[in-house]
Amino acid sequence: MSKFKKNSIMITGASGFIGGSLMKSYRDEAQSVIGVDLKSNADDILEADLSNPEKLKEPMKHCDVIIHTAAMVSNAMSDEEMWKTNVLNTSKLIKLAIECGIKRFVHISSIVVYGNSAIGEINEDTPVNSSGGNYVQTKILSEHALLQETLNADIELVIIRPGDVYGPGSRPWIIEPIKAIKSKQFMLPAMGKGFFRPVFIGDLVEGVKLATASNNASGETFNLSCEGYVTTQQYFSYHYKWLGRGKPMTVPTPVALFLSTITTLIFNFFGKLNEASPATVDQLSTKSWYSIQKARDLLGWEPKVKLDEGMAISEKWARNQKLI
Repeated sequence: MSKFKKNSIMITGASGFIGGSLMKSYRDEAQSVIGVDLKSNADDILEADLSNPEKLKEPMKHCDVIIHTAAMVSNAMSDEEMWKTNVLNTSKLIKLAIECGIKRFVHISSIVVYGNSAIGEINEDTPVNSSGGNYVQTKILSEHALLQETLNADIELVIIRPGDVYGPGSRPWIIEPIKAIKSKQFMLPAMGKGFFRPVFIGDLVEGVKLATASNNASGETFNLSCEGYVTTQQYFSYHYKWLGRGKPMTVPTPVALFLSTITTLIFNFFGKLNEASPATVDQLSTKSWYSIQKARDLLGWEPKVKLDEGMAISEKWARNQKLI
């Protein structure tokens, strides 16, 4: 007898920020889930490398849906690592999913696919734009790979493009900024007037679950973000307040780009990674925000957690983790 239950949901990246939050939410509802990650930290998470996903064939036969959250989310990794993780592994996974008769594949992409040069409100019909570094490019290519593989296949594809996902456990928007501020290595480009589109992890999880279950979601792409935007200075001022450090240092974008380029070269020389790369500077200088009307209309989704509330929850978590 198989240890896997029928009608399970498979979640890749199950030990990560988004994947782990989805796992917990489904467990709390007694929904059978099969997690997949490079390392297992729970009985219902399988250790598997998506570059060789054949190990997943047997458990996949017991699943109706795959939620693919596994990705390399960084502006500091090499092109080769990004390509392998975000594009090639995704392509291999969807091929196996089709072979195993998976009914629906929910792909967690990102709003970065619209590029960093867009201005104003963006909806799902806005063309993707590769301006913004290798992370942006590989997220676009991962979507293209899925669209190509599912074009004539008997599987439903749903693409989710989350905004700037924050909350307890968020590495790029909670943990890393705290570290950078404490080490006095944090500054904001565009004089802190770039646009930030925060979505709390709990709201994103609910949106993904709606997209996973809704008949209206088949073949659709959804932005899941906040309503409008806040400036980067508004967002990161919370971190400074937690640390008792005043306000964020702001500089013109050309200055930030120059400093990040020099710093990245130095880090590369010593074999270290620099998250504050030129691509990150571009990302924090953007002047666009994302329409969530489609998710409202088709999924009935609405972000519920206001920024003050979400950041209060994040602060409590960070203090418990001894980050502040």
